[in-house]
Amino acid sequence: MSLPHTGQPVAALLNARLLGLLAVQSVILLLSQAATTNTCGLPPDNSVIGMATHGDLGSDVVSIQSNSGRAASVSQFLFVCGSTFLLEGLANGVKGMAGLGRTRISLPSQFSAAFSFHRKFAICLSSSTSSNGVVLFGDSPYVFLPNVDVSNSLLYTPLILNPVSTASAYSLGDPSAEYFIGVKSIKINEKAVPINTTLLSIDSEGRGGTKISTVDRYTVMETSIYNAVTETFIKQLSKVTRVASVAPFGACFSLKNIGSTRVGPAVPAIDLVLQSNSVFWRIFGANSMVQAGIQLFSPVQTNNMCKLQLYI
Repeated sequence: MSLPHTGQPVAALLNARLLGLLAVQSVILLLSQAATTNTCGLPPDNSVIGMATHGDLGSDVVSIQSNSGRAASVSQFLFVCGSTFLLEGLANGVKGMAGLGRTRISLPSQFSAAFSFHRKFAICLSSSTSSNGVVLFGDSPYVFLPNVDVSNSLLYTPLILNPVSTASAYSLGDPSAEYFIGVKSIKINEKAVPINTTLLSIDSEGRGGTKISTVDRYTVMETSIYNAVTETFIKQLSKVTRVASVAPFGACFSLKNIGSTRVGPAVPAIDLVLQSNSVFWRIFGANSMVQAGIQLFSPVQTNNMCKLQLYI
């Protein structure tokens, strides 16, 4: 049975190892095989490999830790069981995927209904393969050690609904369950990158726009945007020695000429300008660069001609 809502957000420890995917590594959902008796069918979707197949809808009791330290439980928690080949492409030991999208049986939807809080969640992905990330469901505060409410320093921007599904299997007319935001322009070192801004909007066929993705390990950009960002970044870092590219990165630099700061390598900041010029997502060197060997740093934006969205 469900515990009464305590006013505290519910926290789940997740291990986001391969490709930044939110895959359940810790034993959070203890689901019995008997829970799938007399089920309906739904297609489970592995968004890493882009494959969906037939699955059975079941229900069970789920226990999850709250911010207060108490365990909270949800009865009649819905989940879908599918074939084991859907684990392809996931990290070793992963038993399934945690759905966080706009669907009615995603974790945010079910937890908000069970505990009577708004359908919100905050996610912090670990930058290390040896440590866990965290997801907090519900309203703030989002308290991290040492007793800091990080919700006070968050940047807010509206979510945009893509009217066309981006799932591997869907019915005609279904909207996308993924989250899109409105990026208006891109700046590097506070200088505008010359791009075709129409690509930043979602068209009538669901193409374009900016999607927040936990599937792609690195940012994926439409080819012309990627080329413009890379060229501008290189110009702003012209005094740093270029070195041979290391796949899958296009522009690499010698570490000898790059200083270090508290926010990572001393490189130009990349700004994703959102609903106004005063609201922007600033990406510092710690998140825009990756070390590829002893002397190399590379911008993490990867070029992919098949992708029409700008993935974050």
